[in-house]
Amino acid sequence: MSAASARKFATALALTCAVLLQVPAPAKDLGVRGETWAIAEPDLLAALEARLVELERSGALAAIEDEARERVRVRIEAPEPVAGIAPATEHRTRLVDPSVVLDRDVRLPDGTVLAAAGTRLNPLAQVPLSRDLLFIDGRRDAEVSWALGHVAPAKIVLLAGRPLDLARRHGRTFFFDQGGRFAEHFGLAATPVVVEQEGLRLRLTEVPLRGRGDQP
Repeated sequence: MSAASARKFATALALTCAVLLQVPAPAKDLGVRGETWAIAEPDLLAALEARLVELERSGALAAIEDEARERVRVRIEAPEPVAGIAPATEHRTRLVDPSVVLDRDVRLPDGTVLAAAGTRLNPLAQVPLSRDLLFIDGRRDAEVSWALGHVAPAKIVLLAGRPLDLARRHGRTFFFDQGGRFAEHFGLAATPVVVEQEGLRLRLTEVPLRGRGDQP
């Protein structure tokens, strides 16, 4: 085949392919192979709503709500005691620096750096401790009496006990160290403890109540 003939053959083949690509091939029914299902997506919200209606009609929903309220009431009335706390056995005192070192920049909404990472900040320099903190085990009457008799203005913080019950009995607010965050931060291992501000540091003093303690 000459070069001219080869070019004509290639042009004809290209035109034929172009036409075939534009003309749809006839469909062939191959029948049904295997089991088929209609494509459908369940409405999740509708299913949940139907389930709630069913629970409400059966009374199960009210029971679930009552159970949830009871769990919340129990957690408020009798919180989980902070673990690892024992009665103080000797008078001990130590100073604690509450300063923190920033691990990242603190920025204003406009991006301005308020405090750079690595900056050491002492919260007492900005907000002094307005009253002493008294950490006690509220299950021990001796510690409760000790806290109520504290002369200086103070906040009473329970590491165990029933804060609402004590508040009703004594007409005084009792806070609770939920999750033991303050106990961990201050390294508390015994009660009662008084926390007072001394300059830009905090003084923690364990006060043994020998002869006056009662075990929970």
